[in-house]
Amino acid sequence: MSDGPGGILTPPASSVAASAIPPLPRPRRHPLKPGGPKESELIHYLDQGINKVQKRVDNRISKERKKRNSATGTAASVAGYDSFGEVEQDLEGLVDVIWVSGSPNLQIPYLLSIARMVSEYLPLFPFAPHATLRLLGKLDSAFFSLLQGKDTDTGDPLPGFENGWGISTTDKVRLKGIVDCTRVVVVRSLGRENVDEEGEPVDTEDEQMTESGPEDTVKFEGFENDDDDDEEEWTEIQIGKVYERTIGELGDELRGPPIGIITEE
Repeated sequence: MSDGPGGILTPPASSVAASAIPPLPRPRRHPLKPGGPKESELIHYLDQGINKVQKRVDNRISKERKKRNSATGTAASVAGYDSFGEVEQDLEGLVDVIWVSGSPNLQIPYLLSIARMVSEYLPLFPFAPHATLRLLGKLDSAFFSLLQGKDTDTGDPLPGFENGWGISTTDKVRLKGIVDCTRVVVVRSLGRENVDEEGEPVDTEDEQMTESGPEDTVKFEGFENDDDDDEEEWTEIQIGKVYERTIGELGDELRGPPIGIITEE
C-alpha cells in the first residue's frame, strides 16, 4: 500500500486494475418516445435480461441443486452462476444499456430494480470485493447523476431533465432504503469472507499449504502476508465509500442526515 497525491491511500496496482470503475456510457441526446416501438423493444430486452439473471441466480450451481438434478435425471434449463463476478458482468451490461437509453422514465425504475437485486444476491455468493465495488460504483454514479439531473462529468443536463423534471420523492425514499440495506449487506459480506459454513474462521495459510504444498522460497518474518494486509485494508476503505455520492445527495434532497453504515453492537 502506498500514499498517493495528498497522502491519499492507494491500493496495489493489481487492485486498481481489477476494481477500477468504468465511466457510464454516453446517453443518447433525446429520450425514447414513450410508447414508441424503440421503447417497447428496449423494455422487452431489459425484461428478458433481468429474468435471465434471476433464473441463473435461482439455478446457481450448488451441491443441493446437483443432488436434485441427479436424482430426477433432469438438468436446469439455464446454467446457474458460479460466482458473483458472473452476476456483475451481466448486470453491468444491463446498466449500460439502460443508461444509453437517455430515458429517465426507464432509467429510474430499472436501475432501482437492479440495485435491489444486488442487495438480495450478494449474500448468496462468496464475497467478491472487486466485482461488487465495480458494480456498486457504477450504480452510484448513475443515481448521483439522476438526482442532480445532469452529467456529473460535463455538467450538461441529462436527456429528459432539461425542463426541470426530476426523481419523485417516492423514488428517492425507495432509493434511500435500498442504499441503506446494501451498505449493511456489503459490510456483513466482508465479515463472513473468511468464515466457513459453520461460522468458524478459515485458516487460509493451512489451506494454501494443503493445496499447493510448502513453498521453496525464503520467507522473512513480518513480510509473509503484506500483500494480503494491503488488499484487506484497501477493501475496507472502499466499502466505506459504497454509494458515497448518492448518500450525500439524498441527505440534501430529503433534508435528513447522511445515511451511514449500520453496524450491530
